[in-house]
Amino acid sequence: MKHTLTIRVEDYANLRTQLAALPDVEAAAYLFCGRSVTAFETRLLARTVLPVEEGDYLVREPDRLSIASPSYTAVAKRAAAEGESVLFVHSHPGGRGLFSGQDDREEPKLMKFLTERDPGVPHGSLVLGTDPELSGRVWTTRGWAPLDRVRLLGGRFRFLPQGPLGPANDIGPFFDRQVRAFGPDIQSLLGSLHVGVVGLGGTGSAVAEQLCRLGVGEISLFDGEVLEPSNVSRVYGSTATNVGRPKALIASDHLKGIGLNTAVHTVSRPITEQEAAKTLRDCDVVFGCTDRQAPRAILTNLALYYLIPVFDVGVKIDSPGRIIQSVDGRLTVLWPGYACLFCRGRISPEVIRLEGLSPEEQRLRAQEGYAPALETRAPAVITFTTSVAAKAVAEFLQSLTGWMGSDTASEFLLRFDHDVIRSSSLPPSPTCYCSQRERWGRGDRKRFLDLAWAA
Repeated sequence: MKHTLTIRVEDYANLRTQLAALPDVEAAAYLFCGRSVTAFETRLLARTVLPVEEGDYLVREPDRLSIASPSYTAVAKRAAAEGESVLFVHSHPGGRGLFSGQDDREEPKLMKFLTERDPGVPHGSLVLGTDPELSGRVWTTRGWAPLDRVRLLGGRFRFLPQGPLGPANDIGPFFDRQVRAFGPDIQSLLGSLHVGVVGLGGTGSAVAEQLCRLGVGEISLFDGEVLEPSNVSRVYGSTATNVGRPKALIASDHLKGIGLNTAVHTVSRPITEQEAAKTLRDCDVVFGCTDRQAPRAILTNLALYYLIPVFDVGVKIDSPGRIIQSVDGRLTVLWPGYACLFCRGRISPEVIRLEGLSPEEQRLRAQEGYAPALETRAPAVITFTTSVAAKAVAEFLQSLTGWMGSDTASEFLLRFDHDVIRSSSLPPSPTCYCSQRERWGRGDRKRFLDLAWAA
């Protein structure tokens, strides 16, 4: 069982600013967190930074501090009421981000106090040295367990520690050209990541292919459909003999056959099924490559509730009379603080409702003129789906490396017929649920993602 922390870069910057207000003495804050608990990982999801009030310090020195009991009593009460975990965070001004003997003696008392008031809920602590040095740990029934990874996510992704595979000469010869481009640390980071790909058609299969050849350590493939004859012309790894096989299994066999030791996990069910969607919680990053709106709505919620960045892609070809008039590709980054797919008008509750109807009901609605978008299959061409997939993976690499500069955008529109790429960064609509901060980092709920799921 791994223990990790995910925190938005804005909250992390706020935390460091708060603790550095008086740089010569230690400072402290409480980090309230939601949780994601799977068979493989307990993931703390930072939601709120609460600095310790000046009047609550009993002792505040360069290498020691003490806090009055009303401070952490109020914190314990709030955490129990909200079902949140608490990370006690303090600084070591001008020093290493390592726990001291004083920390080892005093912090178990606080952990036991918090645990007694909300049994079964994990709490922990974090010490910040000079940026980027930090150390974290979680209190368990067996004592301390280290935080295996801290994810700092937003316009840029940082993973502390990065969980390197080993020295550069252990990476192997297959990635030599990439190491020459990005260096061994990035290659090691890629090897430690778990990335999900939802939808394995023209865009999804191209994304999965690139992720595997980049050296991503784990890839989870999600698709509940089988390969149809019209898919073969654009689905990577498929052949005419694969028609009728599940797309996820075709992609899995193909990626494993490449021989780069990527661990491939297969979910041959749609993420509109709750158990399939829950598997996404183990991913560090997800690519949404489905052409249906209901899965895109689920991925929108996943980014909000679990602080998992989603790169959602789509391609639309307008060809009345089978003559191409326009080709538009889209990449939208789903993340708390960015306009979501509902805000941007990319998906709508009405189309999601229609998608939930049976095929016969959809045909009737189409005949009545109520569901034209569901009436026929959209045109698709491998050249365009591959180009949009490549743009999505390029932005993923930008998030890891910053090689294209510090400017970030949350959506890219590829106008193939005009040979231009446009970008935008919109805040959430104030009336959209994605702007409600109480959803951000909420994690596991009695009703997964606060959505209604079919039995």
